[in-house]
Amino acid sequence: MPGVAPRTAPACVPFDNRPGRGDPDGVTAPSLSHTIEIRVRFGETDPYGVAYFAAILDYFKRGMDEFLRSRGLSPDLAYRNPKRNYGFPVVATACRYLAPVRFDDLLMLRTRVVRLERAGATFGFSLFRTETGKDILAAEGRISCRAIDASWTPIPLPAELKNILSTR
Repeated sequence: MPGVAPRTAPACVPFDNRPGRGDPDGVTAPSLSHTIEIRVRFGETDPYGVAYFAAILDYFKRGMDEFLRSRGLSPDLAYRNPKRNYGFPVVATACRYLAPVRFDDLLMLRTRVVRLERAGATFGFSLFRTETGKDILAAEGRISCRAIDASWTPIPLPAELKNILSTR
């Protein structure tokens, strides 16, 4: 926006994880994180070369997939696991857009588990672009997932998934 200086932040600022949000039985997860680079593609931008808002949410989902892979779990088996009779769908998203990202920008996305709950987990995201040697916090957000059985009934978080999301 004209006249508004972009917010700067040290690399990988943690997402707001104040107590009292979400499931009262939830616990703040240990600091597990994974970082990936993402290049803004032409098809993700508007006529002015700025990434569409939905592209940022797609980046968050990619970050979540890569986080799970880094922990040794295929995203497909996390989101729908017919052998173990559970699914882990996205039930909520939130995003704050703080600075534009443009075509061909190389971004750094940090993904982490910010909260484990009895029946799910919340992932936090910090998206940075570099400008004149400084990391600019471009967006931050979260995605919440819940464990369900084959009939879409909520179930407690399966032990194997809970271990992957909470063990260093």
